[in-house]
Amino acid sequence: MKRKSGYVLLLLLILSLMAACGGGPAEVVEEADEPITLTVWYWGEQEAPGMQAFMEEAARIYSENNPNITVEAVLQETDSLYPAFRAAAEAGEGPDIQGFFGGVFTLEDAWLGNLAPISDYWTEEELANIPAGQRAETFWDGKQWGVPFYQIGTFWAYNKEMFADAGLDPENPPETWDEWMAACNALNAAGYTPIGTGFKDGWLGGWMVSYLGQQNLNGIEDLMAAIRGERSLEEPMFAEWWERWAEMRDRNCFNEDVMSLDLYQGQNLFELRAAAMTNHVEPFIAQLQRDMGEDVVGIMRTPSYGNGALARSIGVPTQTLTIPIFSPHKEEAADFLRFLHSDEMMKLMYEMAGAVTPDSRFKQEWLDTSADRQILEWIEEGVPLFWYQYYYPPVWESEGAIALGQLLMAGDITAEEAASRYQALAEKWRSENPEQLEAYEGWTFPPEMFGGQ
Repeated sequence: MKRKSGYVLLLLLILSLMAACGGGPAEVVEEADEPITLTVWYWGEQEAPGMQAFMEEAARIYSENNPNITVEAVLQETDSLYPAFRAAAEAGEGPDIQGFFGGVFTLEDAWLGNLAPISDYWTEEELANIPAGQRAETFWDGKQWGVPFYQIGTFWAYNKEMFADAGLDPENPPETWDEWMAACNALNAAGYTPIGTGFKDGWLGGWMVSYLGQQNLNGIEDLMAAIRGERSLEEPMFAEWWERWAEMRDRNCFNEDVMSLDLYQGQNLFELRAAAMTNHVEPFIAQLQRDMGEDVVGIMRTPSYGNGALARSIGVPTQTLTIPIFSPHKEEAADFLRFLHSDEMMKLMYEMAGAVTPDSRFKQEWLDTSADRQILEWIEEGVPLFWYQYYYPPVWESEGAIALGQLLMAGDITAEEAASRYQALAEKWRSENPEQLEAYEGWTFPPEMFGGQ
């Protein structure tokens, strides 16, 4: 600081001498911006292959356009994503941009005081480009805490050839529950494993509750009422999904080794043509179409059994990027996020990683698969966007959808017992986490934000 002050005094002395010598008014030159390093911790290569190459290229282009800023994009492993950030938050130093899974898995760190609101740095006009149902995932206390990185449309890929061989219509996959169960029967009879997936690592639990758990709900407030303790998870509205999951087990819809394979291993059975269907995310389903052909790979929504307004909702959740509260470069971080939502970068990310940016400025003509076009069409039709997993307390997943789901799939508990234990878990969570419960009580949505675009 003393050295800088000396430079300023010297500059003032020179300017005064020039004026005394009749040199006229001197032109004031602004001091050049000091160089900074913008560190980005992100996740995505695991479900959108090519994301790492894209982020490195985006960092290069941004730094080239902003010579005083060096962007370092650091890919995180799944298991270290949250522990590494929590350690950084505890130390008060770390990334300037942090990637998270969306919804409550982002908001938990907002509740812990680890994040700065995106809405402090993006205008309402800028945020309005994000579809309302996807903004809702990280909207809390009147502020936006995460901006979508890319969307992970969570649907089912199905093999049209296997469907046709089993006597099913390959261009019209099942839409109702009865049709789906009949399809499982037909595929089994034809010698095909209906669904290839894995539950050893537990991740399937969050998928199944999100495919099935909302089908009797009429809106987000139904789930919030159960979370706050105003409704019981043993009520049919909230409990029937356990019965439907058990029915899928009993009808042998899943591969026999589902409990001994991790999620990705089980999904790989579809690529090996050893299963007729699999649950997957949009970037990967699109890649399956590119690799196996659109004449082979189709995309379908979860068939409906429920009678709620969300029975035909679709899951198009987002992975998010946030600004940590401890970042000394929040304005620059917000600008890099803005850069990722530019036409050039949205198009490039799709070309390199097959990932779609949830933004009204994303152009349909960039899409090169029927799966991506179908998902965009569903969104534009105004179908409710809802992904159960992004709204419930995380322990409802680890000790509920996962732990109870594994017991259900193994036949160790009934659907009724699963619902009862789920309710007991919810009561325990409320008693032990008053601060999180208070955060949920403040989690409300403007009418135009949830369930519409």
